[in-house]
Amino acid sequence: MRVALYTLGCKVNQFETAALAEGFISKGADIVHYTQEADIYVVNTCTVTSRAAYQSRQILRRIRRSRKKARIIATGCYVQMGAQEILDAVPGQVCLVGNDQKPHLVDFAFELEDGLEFYVGNISRVATIAPFTVRRQLGRTRAFVRIQDGCNSFCTYCIVPYARGRSRSLVPELVEKQIEIMVREGIKEVVFTGIHIGMYGEDLLEKTSLVDLLKRICSAFPQLRFRLSSIEPSELTPDMISWAMSTPNFCPHWHISLQSGSDKILKLMNRHYTSSYYRNLIMELKTAMPEAAIGTDVLVGFPGEDGPAFEKTMELISELPITYVHAFPFSPRPGTVAAAMTNMVTKKEKANRGRAVRDLGNEKKQAFYRLNVEKIFECLMENQDKETGLWKGLTPNYIPVLLDTEGDRTDLKNQILPIRITKAEKGMAFGTLGV
Repeated sequence: MRVALYTLGCKVNQFETAALAEGFISKGADIVHYTQEADIYVVNTCTVTSRAAYQSRQILRRIRRSRKKARIIATGCYVQMGAQEILDAVPGQVCLVGNDQKPHLVDFAFELEDGLEFYVGNISRVATIAPFTVRRQLGRTRAFVRIQDGCNSFCTYCIVPYARGRSRSLVPELVEKQIEIMVREGIKEVVFTGIHIGMYGEDLLEKTSLVDLLKRICSAFPQLRFRLSSIEPSELTPDMISWAMSTPNFCPHWHISLQSGSDKILKLMNRHYTSSYYRNLIMELKTAMPEAAIGTDVLVGFPGEDGPAFEKTMELISELPITYVHAFPFSPRPGTVAAAMTNMVTKKEKANRGRAVRDLGNEKKQAFYRLNVEKIFECLMENQDKETGLWKGLTPNYIPVLLDTEGDRTDLKNQILPIRITKAEKGMAFGTLGV
């Protein structure tokens, strides 16, 4: 049996796809690339934006038309929220498995007939996190470990709480067990991920917190590097910053969502902080950890975001020591509060604002790279750059560095090497082996 898997969306989806792949392998299946011929195709969909939903439909249609005899299984957030849209858009038969039933997908795949199968329940009733375990994500040197799922925040623009359900945490013992497995597989860096990672532990019978988990895991595995995928501003506590400063195997890299620099827009978004709170947090963090990379997300074109509100976002990013910015255009998702708001921003204006934020983010990123020229970092070597052929490594503070090996073709993957950054130009950083 040959199985191909395709993933859209977040790091949680990537972790879960890796777990599904291992489930198929345990039943004797061979995993192949989705462009190859397979007996079963699994598409882990996303619906966080209308673009993501469109891409999910597109890949399902493409597979269905080219692989008419194969079983096709769609799962993930778009299935949870838009099952009928998928059925209307994809010709032929497709099996639909919602997030609530994803742990059973491998069994369904071997049991189902070639006709329509529908396994989508009420995700809001799911009270425990799915018990996925991964040995190693195929082809990766950094491993994602999902410690939390779901979200209780209900930002007015976000469909995720409806697609993923309420916040659910993996008990610390199982987090530790998962990492032990990855250590045996040779993984050297772990990225903790979740839908709302700062909520970790609040739902467990023995309540705990994200910082308590970090303290436990970083102490238990001193040979590994750890980092967080993202965290909300109000959940990055002084205790966490103080602990991170003194923990050598926790990477000085934070991704802290902003979304808007306008207090009016933040309130409309149901974001529970102000621009001044965010400003103070970033400055305090940078003072405590001056070498840290700090990334952020910005949502442009939210309903009611006029010119002055957008300028406040640009001004805030400009004045803060932000390292990089992910910019997204507002996408009205049916069922969310924001989808029914008035004063929508035009598509053209959203595109212009997104471009402006990305350009500013690229300037900030290049400036950060330049600040680190002539410094030596322990870099985890990941792969060879397709354009230059040079090996690419990642510094603890999230700088991808292309290593000049002077023609040496030695396989460096998954090695940690000291690299001196020698220059930063054209959005890239370059280096040589440090001394």
